[in-house]
Amino acid sequence: MKNTFLIIFSLLFMLSCDTNDDCAATDPREPAINIRIVDTAGNSLIGENNIYKPSEITLSRGSQEIFLIFNEYNEETYIKLYYPEMESEKDYQLKLNDQEIDILNLRLKNLEGECFDFLSMESFSINGEEIQLDNNSYSYIIRK
Repeated sequence: MKNTFLIIFSLLFMLSCDTNDDCAATDPREPAINIRIVDTAGNSLIGENNIYKPSEITLSRGSQEIFLIFNEYNEETYIKLYYPEMESEKDYQLKLNDQEIDILNLRLKNLEGECFDFLSMESFSINGEEIQLDNNSYSYIIRK
C-alpha cells in the first residue's frame, strides 16, 4: 500500500510539473558584464601595480554604492559588474582614482522568456559614448 501511494504521488507530481525539459536544463543568463580598461595598445590598466588599482575603483550614484568584483584572467584584471541593482538610463560615477571619474550609463530592459524573465542590457556608455561588446573577450572595453 505504501509503495502504491508513493507511485501515485510521483505520477501526480510528474504530471503537475511543466513538461518542458528545456527549461529544467537551462540556467538563466547571469545579469553581469565584464569591463576591461586598456591603453591604446590593448594593455590592461587595472591592477594593484598598475594605473587603476582595484582598491581605489568605485561605482556610485548619490549615496548608492554598487558592488564591484575584480577578477584576473590571463594576467589581466577586469571588473565584473552585476547590474540588477542599477537603474536604467541613470548616470553612475565610475571613480578610477582620486583624479579620474567617468560617467557610466546602462540602458536595461526586462525581457520575458519562455522559461524565465531576465534583465538584459541594451546599451553601455561611458561619458556619453556608447561602447560595443568585444565578442573576442565578451567584455566591454574602455580605452584610455
